[in-house]
Amino acid sequence: MAVSRFLASRLRGRAWDASLTAMNFRLACFLFGLGVLPLAAAPTAADEILAAFQSRMEEGGEFSDLLESVADLPGAEQKKLLAEIEKIWPRMRDTYLTELGRAATGQVGKKGGQQKEISSLRADFMRVYALDEAAMKPQLKEVSWPAVEALRKLLAPDSAQLIEAGGPKIQAQRKVVKALAELRDGAIKAAIATTPMDSVSSLEAGEKAAAEACCGFSRADLRILAQNRKIAKDKEVPEAEAKGIEECNEWRMLVGLNALVLDPKLCEAARDHSKDMQEQGFFAHESPVPGKKTPWDRAKNFGTSASGENIFMGSGDPHSANMGWFYSPGHHKNMFSPGQLRIGLGNTGSHWTQMFGR
Repeated sequence: MAVSRFLASRLRGRAWDASLTAMNFRLACFLFGLGVLPLAAAPTAADEILAAFQSRMEEGGEFSDLLESVADLPGAEQKKLLAEIEKIWPRMRDTYLTELGRAATGQVGKKGGQQKEISSLRADFMRVYALDEAAMKPQLKEVSWPAVEALRKLLAPDSAQLIEAGGPKIQAQRKVVKALAELRDGAIKAAIATTPMDSVSSLEAGEKAAAEACCGFSRADLRILAQNRKIAKDKEVPEAEAKGIEECNEWRMLVGLNALVLDPKLCEAARDHSKDMQEQGFFAHESPVPGKKTPWDRAKNFGTSASGENIFMGSGDPHSANMGWFYSPGHHKNMFSPGQLRIGLGNTGSHWTQMFGR
């Protein structure tokens, strides 16, 4: 099989060869846990595409011209190429993701030394939180943010960190699978197939899921994050607002606090206040708009309640707003209050309003 010969040669670090031995092919199957499949008798046009693809990988070249050549293949050859890839792609992807998950198990926040470090970092963070605002301000950059970054590495490494920690075998598998994903998407596009062109996106989603599955957060907090994503989708909360809420929750979870439930009504109240600030040219918690004077008034107008509010001006990026609040003692106190249960975030232009509820 052309694809299998290609994969075997890639793992062996050799140039593609139509006469690749069965021994090398069996080695490729063993490394990826695949059944042994028969080899084709002679290379075809589809085989030549795989050979050229192998060359680009070895040379670190671009694939755009190669994908164009896929489009130039006769229809029958396009379908053959895609069929060859489809025989191995799902198992190849899933085997790699399983291996990635296994490599990550036990690496995140579970070893004795890590637990001591996590406890120490969280204690440092909460020590600064307990200071008065004047004493807190310099410590937010010197102690609090470094603690968050260190905790993230211990408790919530991203997929890139997991791949690096997985060592040479995982990294070699990932390189092959990612390259095959790109070729598959190109073949689907060329053949105008009804198959979803989601090879790369499904691979990256699987890697992200593997990272989330091995994180050191509690199951209860992870359920809240999943619930929030569903609420955001169902209630059509803008992506930037949902992203800002999830980032704030991640910070809280890292330092040992509970995740907050997304309250779409608080998002509406917050968005409305941001809109008023932008359109009417003021920047304050007290609004000049009749019936909207206080955060409590504004929350009540949208059928909910509030226990705190942060405002920010100067960027349309939720991360910038969150960082601005993180380094501002009064806003920081709101973000990391242990008593908060709900959260809303609303954006208009470069104005942001963050609201909390108990």
